[in-house]
Amino acid sequence: MFRDVTGKGGEVAARAAQAAGVDHLTSWVKPARGQLDPAREITFYLGFHQPRALEYSPVPLFIALPRLRRYACTPDQMPKALGPWALDSGGFTQIQRHGQWLEHPDSYGSAVVRILDECGWPPDFAAPQDWMCEPWVVLGGRHDSQDFHGSVFAHLGLRRAVRVHQELTVENYCYLREQFPMVAWIPVLQGWTLSDYLRCVDLYAAAGVDLTAEHRVGLGSVCRRESTGEAGLIASTLAGLGLRLHGFGFKTDGLREHAAHLASADSQAWSRVARLQRLRLPQCTHRARYCNNCLVWASVWRERIMAALREPRQQGLVLDATTSGTARPRPHRASTSSPVPAPGLEQLVMAL
Repeated sequence: MFRDVTGKGGEVAARAAQAAGVDHLTSWVKPARGQLDPAREITFYLGFHQPRALEYSPVPLFIALPRLRRYACTPDQMPKALGPWALDSGGFTQIQRHGQWLEHPDSYGSAVVRILDECGWPPDFAAPQDWMCEPWVVLGGRHDSQDFHGSVFAHLGLRRAVRVHQELTVENYCYLREQFPMVAWIPVLQGWTLSDYLRCVDLYAAAGVDLTAEHRVGLGSVCRRESTGEAGLIASTLAGLGLRLHGFGFKTDGLREHAAHLASADSQAWSRVARLQRLRLPQCTHRARYCNNCLVWASVWRERIMAALREPRQQGLVLDATTSGTARPRPHRASTSSPVPAPGLEQLVMAL
């Protein structure tokens, strides 16, 4: 656990364990050789929107860059992380509201580097400026009680716009990796169909990125279908290529069904659950009416996911990409001696 087990972090852990009905919260440390614990085979990051929790959280957190940037003008106030966490880009909100990234990669990368210099324990990985590919994100409209602006490439149609989103995602990762090599950037696979994701794998290979050598490979555009058979087919096929996947937005049902194909995952669904169910734990003393901003409830929700991962379940068919008819050659690393230019939107539109 964290070094702060006797301080505020210990208090949060004790209250959460009591509310969850367990002796102690599940550690994120992998089980020792010979020990079996499915809940600890995957690293689950708890999405949380209050960066100050990095200083005392008893569990790994997933924090969005826009939240941390609020402390950029006062470095002495930057939260000092005391344990494992990962950095989200906030890209979903960017594309949802504006249909594009409004920030240049140089500005984005510089902001991440500054946070790394001031936040104590560095993040396990940082997400690039990837572009989501869900149809409602690309084409716009209303979905799941949320309004979407629609991509600036929506006029190309879903299929061609998804291709542009993939190319921009790969270009951005390559640019950030070259210009800011001190950051543990995570390549993200985007798409909508299985063939989309396999094409994205090929795009990385063509750019000289060996995805099998990466510590994590993000799996995007699945958070609202993570428990479906389609998401399972995508995850199992990509895992069959030797990729250590991070599932963005994988909640209880998705992890219960497909955790075997993931190395890590994250979710902030606990907040929505508390808000919709008007939930408040008796162990909580905060002034808020409900626990939608409460780390104690968030930790309880995470512990329920850990319990779900330990439930016996029938193993589904795991499709191996080398035998399922969807085989693709493993990505290979090509030599790239020339510098990677900053990704531009205009060039891709003209190329289509």
